Amino acid sequence: KLPVEPNKIFEVHDTKVHALKNVSFNVDKGEVLSVLGASGSGKSTLLRLIAGLEDADEGTIHVGGAKITGPRDHLVPGYDNINMVFQDFQLSKNLTVCENIKHILRDYQDEYARERVENVMGMCRLEEKSECYPRELSGGQQQRVGIAMALANEPEVILLDEPFSNLDYQLKTKLRSDLQDIVKKSGVTAIFVSHDPQDALTIADRIIVLQSGSVVQIDTPEKLYQNPSSEYIARFLGPVNVVDTQQGKEELVRPENLIIHPDGEYEGKVIRCYFYGSFYLVEIKSRLSAQPMVIYSQHSIRKGNTVRFFISNK
Repeated sequence: KLPVEPNKIFEVHDTKVHALKNVSFNVDKGEVLSVLGASGSGKSTLLRLIAGLEDADEGTIHVGGAKITGPRDHLVPGYDNINMVFQDFQLSKNLTVCENIKHILRDYQDEYARERVENVMGMCRLEEKSECYPRELSGGQQQRVGIAMALANEPEVILLDEPFSNLDYQLKTKLRSDLQDIVKKSGVTAIFVSHDPQDALTIADRIIVLQSGSVVQIDTPEKLYQNPSSEYIARFLGPVNVVDTQQGKEELVRPENLIIHPDGEYEGKVIRCYFYGSFYLVEIKSRLSAQPMVIYSQHSIRKGNTVRFFISNK
C-alpha cells in the first residue's frame, strides 16, 4: 500500500480485474477527472471498482485513506461517501423532484435533510421544478436531479457513467457547463467516464486515457491534446496528420497547425472539401504524408486545386 498524500483524496494502485491491467493513479480533492476510452476499454469496470460494486483481482483502492473493497467483503456493496450517477438517472417516477432527493436522505435527521435538499436544489438550479415529476422534466433537468441526489449526503466522491450520452448536442453543451459549475461549487471530487473526447476536453481538470484496459496517458486536456504520447491517443482526441519531417521522423500535426498561405513552404492537391458550418475541412494529398492530410479553411476549395501551407508552432 502506498501512502496517500495529504491533498490526494483518491488512490488506485496496480488494480487488476478481467477488464483492467495494472491501473494506477491519484486524484486531488475537488478535482474533475475524466476516464476516456473506446467501448470495451474498461471505463465502466473501473468506475464500478471505485464505487465498491465490483471486486478487484489484485491491487488496492483508497478514498480519503480508507480502503475500498467490493461485494466479497460487504453484504450490501457500496459506500456512503461515494455516490454514482447512472446513465438512466434512476429517478422514482412516482416521486417529485424534491421527494426524489429527500428519499436519499431518509435515514438522516429531518433538519439536516431539509437543509441539504434546499442546498442541492439551489446548487443544481431545480427550485422551480421541486414539485414536478420526472416525466415533466427534460433530459437535462433529469440529469441535474440525478446529480443533486448524488450530492445530497455530502459525499467525498461522485462517479458519473457516460453523463451526456443520451442528450442532443445543444443540451449536452449546456449540461457540460452546468456539471462543471455544480461540481466546483460543491467542492466534491468527480470522476466521469466517457467515450466522447469533447466531454473530457471541455470540463475535466485531467484526463485518463484507457486502451484495452491499460492507462496509456494521464494529463491535462491541453497537454493531452497538443502532446499525445501515441498516434492512437492523438486520433482519439481529434483529427491529426502524420507528417514526415526533413529528419526522416514522423510528427503528429493537428489540422489547425497547418496554415493555408500563398507563400506556404509546402503544397498539396485537394481531394475533398467538406462544409462543417463554421469552417471547411479539406483533405489534401501531399508528399509530407503517405496518407491524405486534413487542413482547415474558412473558404471552400475546389477538388483538384493546389494549396500551399505552413506548419505553425504548437
